[in-house]
Amino acid sequence: MSNDVCNDLMVEIFERLPPKSIIRFRSLSKYWHARLLSPEFLHLHRLRCSKNPPKVIIRHVIGGKIHEYRDIYTLHSRDHLPLDPDSGFVGIPGVEFPYYLYPLRGLVIGSCNGILCLRNNTSITLWNFSVRRKLIVPRLSPSKTNFSKVALGFGFDPITDDYNIVAVSYNTSSAFIYSLKTDSWSAIPPPFARLSNSYSTKNACFFKGILHWVDSGYSTTRWTTFILTFNLSSHVFGYIWLPESWKVEQVTTINGCLAVVSPVYDQFLEKRYSWIRVMKEYGNTESWSALFKLKGIYGMTVFQPIINGDILAYSQNGSKVYNTQTKVTNFLRFGFGCCRVDMETYVESLKLVDKERATTCGKTVYSWTK
Repeated sequence: MSNDVCNDLMVEIFERLPPKSIIRFRSLSKYWHARLLSPEFLHLHRLRCSKNPPKVIIRHVIGGKIHEYRDIYTLHSRDHLPLDPDSGFVGIPGVEFPYYLYPLRGLVIGSCNGILCLRNNTSITLWNFSVRRKLIVPRLSPSKTNFSKVALGFGFDPITDDYNIVAVSYNTSSAFIYSLKTDSWSAIPPPFARLSNSYSTKNACFFKGILHWVDSGYSTTRWTTFILTFNLSSHVFGYIWLPESWKVEQVTTINGCLAVVSPVYDQFLEKRYSWIRVMKEYGNTESWSALFKLKGIYGMTVFQPIINGDILAYSQNGSKVYNTQTKVTNFLRFGFGCCRVDMETYVESLKLVDKERATTCGKTVYSWTK
């Protein structure tokens, strides 16, 4: 009995440790190797990790020649983005993801509970940055393997305790969902409206168990922008129609609410800016409200990593941190040779360590400016 109590106490201690430490402690004995890989422990550890303040993971595509590009990721706490424009990130090592061919065509689809969902034109990969484990998702049928021609979304269904990827074609009326539990794809009823190429390549925003894409189509008699939704639990597509006058290029979350980013170019004043509008009551189209205007931010991806007043806006040409309370903007510049930047929120976890098909992936690098 005393040994059981001691082991249970040790488990509670292990639950509070970062993933890298737990990986090392698996070598203590066969008992601890099995216990720390048990579904019960992985579930409890994920719940504890979900309560930690999220961090920001930054993807840097570095290089000057087509066969010399490098795909490097760095992880940052919510209040510490120590960017050095000459030498990279001071004191923060990077992790290189081996996209050997054409990393510029790769994109971050989403981040959920420690898993990054990455894709290029022909494949999708789930990668746990914390424990350096990746799983290449099985391909769809040969006619549907070009993932540059589908809208993709990644999220977690708490009801089934499963991670899903949703693929919606904008060439044909077809849609599919991937289950990490079964490691397989299955067909699902598609949305009634065919997606448009110009919008559907944008990343889906995962919020309240629902994926959200910006798209366009007909509302009554006019062509307008709307938000296409997909509920991971019910497998049902839905729509949130937007006012016809809005030009929207992104859906995100701000202050715990669904939000849209509307870029505006004032030809008379020759100025560019973006409106941020939030849906104060989810699902109520009458509750949309203009939150603030980001001056000088146009055509950039915007998101709020933490509810502390800061907004991150980024593109290949540079990034900005805008504080909605102080109205202060700080500019973030990346090192020489950085030709693409992606950012996501990230919470460390042990996901994928128990997947037999997952393999070790990710080399630590300390300098990547050349």
